[in-house]
Order: sequence, then C-alpha cells, then structure tokens
Amino acid sequence: MDVPVTDQVADFSPPRGSGCASLARDFTRRTLAGWSYRGDHDDVVLVVSELVANAHRHAGGQTVLRLTGGADRVLVEVGDGSPTPPWIRPHGTDGGWGIPLVDRLAHRWGVTPRGAGKVVWCELG
Repeated sequence: MDVPVTDQVADFSPPRGSGCASLARDFTRRTLAGWSYRGDHDDVVLVVSELVANAHRHAGGQTVLRLTGGADRVLVEVGDGSPTPPWIRPHGTDGGWGIPLVDRLAHRWGVTPRGAGKVVWCELG
C-alpha cells in the first residue's frame, strides 16, 4: 500500500463500547467533508461502520481507525489487537454481512499483520 505524499491522514480511536461505530461514522463524515471528498460519502461511512463494528465485536485491544486520502480517493484502515483475519462467511440473522459489503463497495481490500494484531484496509474512490 503505497500512499502518495500529498494525501491527508486522520486518525481516530473510538472508545470501546456500544457507541464506537457511531462515533467512527461521525468522524468519517467530518473528515470526508473537510477533504472535499468527491466520492460517495455513504459508501465510505458504511465500510467504516462495518470494519469498526467487526473489530469491536471480534477482536481485543484498542480499535484504531485511520483515513488517508483527499478529494479523489480514500484508504480506510482499521487496526485491532487480534491476529485473526476476517473472512467471508454465510450471512444470516447472526451477521456475516460486513465483509461481503466491503468486498462489493471497495476497489480493493485486504488484511495486513501489525504487531500482535492486524489492520483491515480498503480503498474507495
């Protein structure tokens, strides 16, 4: 993941708890507006919400959201304390919708090990 030097970076560590995804969505909306992002804001907000909720639900440690980009593209990174990568599983009433949604909305996505945990990332633009 090579990030051009001209990109802006915004980090947010939502507090653990039931409102973490909501706070991450608000942060993302403000950041995209500040960058005058020309892509679909709702797609980015939805991806952020899913990745932060997954990190909160399935991983330990602090969740860290990083947005990198500008007017034309955004890279979303969500780090957590679990080394277990997400996977596409059958969806139903107990979940399984998030990663297929990321797969559909993002140009590309992946998982990068980091320390004892991982970063799930995706690019939109």
